Amino acid sequence: MPAIFVISRDPRTRTSLAEYVRERGYDAGTATSYDHAMEVLGEYWFDALVVDIQGVPRGENGSTFAQFNHWLALTYQRRAPAMVYLLHKGARRPHLRIDGAVIKKPFPLEALGEALRERVGLPGRERRDRGLDLDLASNTLRCGERQVHLTNIEATLLAYLMEHEGETLHPRDLLVDVWQYRNATGASTLVRAHMSNLRRKLREVLGSNDAIQTVRGKGYRFIA
Repeated sequence: MPAIFVISRDPRTRTSLAEYVRERGYDAGTATSYDHAMEVLGEYWFDALVVDIQGVPRGENGSTFAQFNHWLALTYQRRAPAMVYLLHKGARRPHLRIDGAVIKKPFPLEALGEALRERVGLPGRERRDRGLDLDLASNTLRCGERQVHLTNIEATLLAYLMEHEGETLHPRDLLVDVWQYRNATGASTLVRAHMSNLRRKLREVLGSNDAIQTVRGKGYRFIA
């Protein structure tokens, strides 16, 4: 199970982000300052760090982000965790020694979820919770006692999405790999129509249609 480490001086931000990632099946740890983070990270490995970029308030001692940024680069020279930086809207973006996603505050919590899914993947438990079963012999999709029949192309498309769970797939690539077309003209329209039908049928067995996500400008991603 991926482990996420949230670093923020603000207790409300720290608590809400930690609760959010735990609810989605990740392990989570927190630090109240950059100095605290360096102590913990010196002993434990985390798959991703969520760093709230803040200065040190007047009258307090402690490391600044610049110092922490330098420490990260030295500590993770060979292998670095995935990085997600939180930055106030309008604030000047600092030089990041380790590249990562930058999310401007305020932001919807799902923006963090999107960044984590792209960089560390999904917790393994999510597919088991849904209990989806695709029978390609009969083109039947089941979840518990619910089932729905798929067309041949819907079953092939869903099988491909499930095989590439968590990956963002462009309509052009789907047209080639699923439809076996060599000309991707009209890919978006054709794929969008079949995704719509597939979402409707997924909703019949799951009760929701969030298993297939649209990533604007990039394509589609299956979340088991």
